[in-house]
Amino acid sequence: MKRLILIVLLIPLMVAGCSTTHKQKEKTAAKQTDKAVEAQIRTKLKSDPLTAAWEINPKVDATAVTLTGLVDKEEQRRRAEELSRDIVGELRRVNNQISLTEEVILDKSIIAKLNTALVTNSVTRLATIDVQSQKGVVRLHGTVATDEQKREAERLAAATAGVKSVENNLKVATPLSSAK
Repeated sequence: MKRLILIVLLIPLMVAGCSTTHKQKEKTAAKQTDKAVEAQIRTKLKSDPLTAAWEINPKVDATAVTLTGLVDKEEQRRRAEELSRDIVGELRRVNNQISLTEEVILDKSIIAKLNTALVTNSVTRLATIDVQSQKGVVRLHGTVATDEQKREAERLAAATAGVKSVENNLKVATPLSSAK
């Protein structure tokens, strides 16, 4: 009888231990599955004629696949997304963040043209302005001496070929008050 009571008391402990181990195994399997899916996507991208020559990086987690990298054409960008969807199906969404080379070249061109315009302009030439561009969106950072420099920098940015919009984050320095 004592054995029966002991067995009845031990069964819940054994079941609880098994379920914890099972949950740990599921988490480990999910991580391995993410890595396996990532490897499958890489293999598929490297074997497709449209995407093989490009460095496309898939990052997989439980809910999504994020693609990053650089390609020449929109067709290659779409193909990478399509190949990824073929592997993950409806289980995960595909977040395509692949850039086009023309966008990168355009951004570098915008930055070069705008920097030239800023240093050759009589109002902004003495200002220290950091110019950034991503997909034609220009961001201006730094501190300028006057409101006029801030406005002129924004005007020059907006007038630069390829610029879609301007985020003017320039700060106007406050003059130090003279000590009395």
